[in-house]
Amino acid sequence: MADRDRSIGFAEGVQRGFALDDAVSFRQFMLEIYDYRCAVTGKAYASDEADQHLEVFLFQPLGHGGHMAPGNAVVVDAVVAGLLGKGHLLISDAYRAYTSHPEIVSEPVEASEAHGRNMVLPDNVSLWPQRAMVGYHRSLFRAQ
Repeated sequence: MADRDRSIGFAEGVQRGFALDDAVSFRQFMLEIYDYRCAVTGKAYASDEADQHLEVFLFQPLGHGGHMAPGNAVVVDAVVAGLLGKGHLLISDAYRAYTSHPEIVSEPVEASEAHGRNMVLPDNVSLWPQRAMVGYHRSLFRAQ
């Protein structure tokens, strides 16, 4: 088994992705840097409630060549993850959530109220989603 260099941190520069076998570590890392808070609604959870309510959403899915890396991910609650996954909720390059089809988003959740709201992101800008990944996600739902 190859010895991986664990000394690579999240300083400026290229960040390594997490290997698939590191999925649990990646999830925990993301929950911690987002302070157990949904980036879209801003709702915070206690660390022991996070597993029930929060998901790590990948803008470019693994099946599309995406990686488990902070630049390709955001922490959101389960309903918001579902809306992002269906393209009913999108993120702008200015990190503002918006509904692509307001008539469809009738979920009784803060997500519909988050239209145009700035996202709650980590203090460290290098851990924010990359605009290219957010744009990739939007491109999946662009009208043909």
